[in-house]
Amino acid sequence: MSQVFGTVRYPAYSVTRTDRLGNPISLGDVLPESKAILFTGPPGMGKSSELDRAEDLAQRHGWTAIRLTASANVPLEHQLTGAVRNSLGELQQRFRRGPVRKLSKTVRDLTRSGRNTRVGVEYRLGGGPTPVELVNKHEWDTTAYDNLGTTLNDIADELGKLTEIDGKPILLLMDNIDQASEYDRAGLNELAIHIEQLDRPVWLVAAGGAMSTSALMRASRRMSGIATTITNQFDIRELGPLSDDELRPALTEPLDRAGIRYEQAAIDDLLTAVNGHPSRLRELGQTAVALRDPDRGITADVAVRAIARVNADAAQIYQSVWDEKSTSHAQKDLLARVAAQGPNGLSMPQETQAATPGDWQELDRARQQLVARGLLREHDGRVVTIPDQGFRDWLNNYLGQTPAAPAGPAIEQAVGSPQAGLAPVHPIGNRAPVNQVLGTSLKLVHQLDRKDDQGRPISLDQRLPQATSVLFTGPPGMGTSHELTRTKALADQHGWIAIRLDASRRESLEARVIRSLQGQLGTFRERYSAGEVRELKHLLNRMAIRTRNSMNTAQVRLGIAPGPKLGLHTSWEGIAKDSVGRTLNEVADHLGKLATSGRQPILLMVDNLDAASKSDLVALTELSAHLHRARQPLFLIAAGGEEATSRLLEASGGHAGMETKDASRFDVRRLTPLSPDELRPALTRPLQEAGIRCDPEAVDHLVNAANGNPSRLRTLTSAALELAGPDRDITAAIATTATEGLNVRSRALYDAAWYNCSPTEKDLLARTASHGAQGMPIPARSEATGRSRWDLDSAAQKLVSRGLLTRTGHQIRVADPGFQNWVQTRLGVTAARSGIAHPGLAKPSTQPAQLTATGERAPEARPAVTSRDLQAGR
Repeated sequence: MSQVFGTVRYPAYSVTRTDRLGNPISLGDVLPESKAILFTGPPGMGKSSELDRAEDLAQRHGWTAIRLTASANVPLEHQLTGAVRNSLGELQQRFRRGPVRKLSKTVRDLTRSGRNTRVGVEYRLGGGPTPVELVNKHEWDTTAYDNLGTTLNDIADELGKLTEIDGKPILLLMDNIDQASEYDRAGLNELAIHIEQLDRPVWLVAAGGAMSTSALMRASRRMSGIATTITNQFDIRELGPLSDDELRPALTEPLDRAGIRYEQAAIDDLLTAVNGHPSRLRELGQTAVALRDPDRGITADVAVRAIARVNADAAQIYQSVWDEKSTSHAQKDLLARVAAQGPNGLSMPQETQAATPGDWQELDRARQQLVARGLLREHDGRVVTIPDQGFRDWLNNYLGQTPAAPAGPAIEQAVGSPQAGLAPVHPIGNRAPVNQVLGTSLKLVHQLDRKDDQGRPISLDQRLPQATSVLFTGPPGMGTSHELTRTKALADQHGWIAIRLDASRRESLEARVIRSLQGQLGTFRERYSAGEVRELKHLLNRMAIRTRNSMNTAQVRLGIAPGPKLGLHTSWEGIAKDSVGRTLNEVADHLGKLATSGRQPILLMVDNLDAASKSDLVALTELSAHLHRARQPLFLIAAGGEEATSRLLEASGGHAGMETKDASRFDVRRLTPLSPDELRPALTRPLQEAGIRCDPEAVDHLVNAANGNPSRLRTLTSAALELAGPDRDITAAIATTATEGLNVRSRALYDAAWYNCSPTEKDLLARTASHGAQGMPIPARSEATGRSRWDLDSAAQKLVSRGLLTRTGHQIRVADPGFQNWVQTRLGVTAARSGIAHPGLAKPSTQPAQLTATGERAPEARPAVTSRDLQAGR
């Protein structure tokens, strides 16, 4: 095959992707401040190529790149172990053998399974000249307790320590994360968060399909607070279709270097067939080179024949895609509708609103899945087309339908539109300006003092707990984790010991407690006697105890040495019952004794309860009840989402499933959305102290756009400060642009959150979005009695807990105004009058399909959508 265009790994010309502001999407010589980057997009858009470029970038600068590919069958730990082992030579050359030795051991421990060993004694009586020999054996396990093992975070820690030697980055490249199990994706989320907090030049760069973000959201039970919590994990960079101007040099420059002549009309025809798809460009270009005229090169006729050949060769692939089990009936129906419109595209809001109540969600899901598979392409969030013209023609031929004639100028791909190729989703590339103005989470310029419905302070530094267990709850971005940070600062101020940990989907709460306490043993040694600390260490070791068994064997051997002997034996275990081990309650007793003797409280803080398993929550409620009875100065302080309280109540019942008083002993402090008056000082006072002028209209706009969410206000302020530049004055125009930019950049998050919603949740989101900023009453009040009333009520609770809806009193509204606009655009701005919001009022937008005289299906008569319509939102 001709190498005019290079190879897939080393193309002859590489397109440097940029967003509409001209900022590069690909990694460059200056790495981004965010340490976790995720490239996403439909198949063939160049996600793996971005990792290739990152690998080449590392090689040019003398950095280290460790690359692995996720697998559906091989655990992430095993893949990472193999990748690091393959890079050990390079690491030893860069850092020398000694510093790399600890990393090698950590990697070995990552996949080492528990191995039990025994020692024993044997007694013999007889033998020799006598024909009978008695043998007695006794063996004991030598492993008294299990090692907690190594985690992915430990690998990141060791890589971070290596970078301290020369200060150069290490890139951990992970491809094909769609193939990973949900368990592995949860580990990837935790690794991304840990690397962000590591403050070392270690970057995690991942690549996956268009559904990667939604899959990571599902795996992370920190869940999806739009543009808040999830953006603390990954800087999401979408790879969409490229414009003709971007792709043209990738076609012409290799031809020029190879001395191959071409006609501009031929190049235009090839680019039209490519339709923004970089991998299709290579295929068409190579075919055109093979078919070129010896004298005239690539002519328009050659381009036509090349396109026809590529489409013909792809016919079997098209058939296989159509026959796949994953191509559902709803997907096939939608593909048929879009193909029937020919080059005009199909307006999805009209289709969605015409669907019967309960069916539009299936249609919408089919749309999202086909876009993710690259079989459909969205334009402006409203119109969909089939980007592969060969597939569109094959579909119409296969289905026996005649496509509609072009109703206007040819539709250009939606490249350069606000939704195409935007990077990054992360709110700001440089966090320094916003940190200087607003402060960091450890030291805010203006501390928001929250109060509950009864006017009592929520923070522990302003109101002491009413019990030995405290629970902060609230939607994503409301500051539950910040309350733990604030409590930790209070403990540091008074010299108390505070142990903080996160609940995890991949490790038990007990294991997390052991790790955290073992990491704080140095602090305990400074405060307490060596004997007390030694006892604590012994307790931690015993918490993970495994039964230490013994085995007895009695044997009789018959025969005279040195001849053969016949042996008869019997064996029995030496321990009749399992050893009990130690529990969190016993460790709590010891910590309580230490706190009592030192006359200073000890705080055990557990964050991210949403990720905790039911068994972890059971252990937590039992610990809370134990602390309540013990009445020692040991406090359990937890933080979680809106469902944390109900999950703890459910866990308190154990296997019986009936809640007990254990969970109700928590001093529950719920963080709710702030009013504009409460939120405004968090913006105006830091700006005043920094000497930054902000127009009153700009302040109103940013505060209203934050919608009561302090985390979103910080994100919006970051974007506004970035746009303000050296002048540092925030005008109303800058505030508006910052808000619009954040909404556009968050499209990948909106897509992911929407995809993860159940049909009932989508129905409620559509209804709520149709009511605008004022929202609507909760379903328990607004719906008629019946099953749907309680289904919607349950959906409302889940949406509030995930940060997609916000509830004030008995009223709910869409939490993120940008997400509200996205839903309205996707479903149609008149959703309030459609069958989506009010079943029974929708009118079909099309007539039933008609058959032609030949028995073929006639093109459906839908309003044509021109390129002007598609470019309206650019």
